[in-house]
Amino acid sequence: MRARDLIGKEVLDADAKIVGPVRDVELDLNKWTITALIVRAGFLRRLTILISDIDKIGDKVFLKVPADKIKKA
Repeated sequence: MRARDLIGKEVLDADAKIVGPVRDVELDLNKWTITALIVRAGFLRRLTILISDIDKIGDKVFLKVPADKIKKA
């Protein structure tokens, strides 16, 4: 999956609550891999979601953890 395919996807936490849309990705340029997703949660709040916290990606991004366990960007 390409990084641009992730932008705009809705993110749901482990409790099926909407966290927000993916706004950006963090890359490891040495390995050319995505390390985290940046999600806009509300008007000003941004969250960093590590790849290890993602359960699956389809039409939406599903997380393994509840929203309160995600760190703020």
